Amino acid sequence: MIDTLWTTVIALLLVPPGVIILVGVLGLLLHVKRPWAGAAVIGIGIAALIALSLPLTGHELMTGLEVYAPPLSPSLKKPGKNIHAIVVLGSGRYANAPEYGGDTVGSTDLVRLRYAAWLQHRTGLPILVSGGSPFGEAAPEADLMRKSLVQDFGAHVKWVEGKSRTTWENARYSRTLLVAAGIRHVYLVTNAWHMRRAAWAFETNGIEVTPAPTGFATLGAKYSGLLGYIPSAMGLELSATALRERLGFLWYNITHS
Repeated sequence: MIDTLWTTVIALLLVPPGVIILVGVLGLLLHVKRPWAGAAVIGIGIAALIALSLPLTGHELMTGLEVYAPPLSPSLKKPGKNIHAIVVLGSGRYANAPEYGGDTVGSTDLVRLRYAAWLQHRTGLPILVSGGSPFGEAAPEADLMRKSLVQDFGAHVKWVEGKSRTTWENARYSRTLLVAAGIRHVYLVTNAWHMRRAAWAFETNGIEVTPAPTGFATLGAKYSGLLGYIPSAMGLELSATALRERLGFLWYNITHS
């Protein structure tokens, strides 16, 4: 839990808005003895904040990740050759949900679970859900995912992997369950922006992957004109997610290669 906490803190400081706050603090410190240098650094921070907050900037950064794997055909009716399971990865819970009386799946999870259920209805393949309790929560995320798949989407879950705290551990612990069942090739369901790192983790752990990306960062008509060039919290969130994912992939290549 402590390792996960510190990893999360460091990640938050390396992407906006955390990294921009650090740049601003550096600029203020420089301004004490070197006013021009300090002002320049602060100006760079403000310019970066504006640029990264544009919806079109966030969309472009996400698209650069999402081109890794195209979506499956919407007309899919049977599983691909030698694919024997669907693996869907957790992405964070909706904690202490008052309307449900406790923890339940988060909004990003719901997008992934809906697609995993759609894929099962088309292919008939069994589902493995993967997600643990990275911050010591009572129920593993995988249990919440299984419950939602069954109750909300009428799907069936065969395996529940509830120990993982990271994408790497998703792959590592899922592999144990899959190999025990004689399965080496799966559809992998996760967000399109997360697919490159997730597929790399599974394949490095010996599980062949056919990507089944979902949750693409599309921009509707609302942002096709002027609003796409106006800074917003949504634009900053897209940019932060894309930059964090790139850092995560780089870190995995350093630590797990």
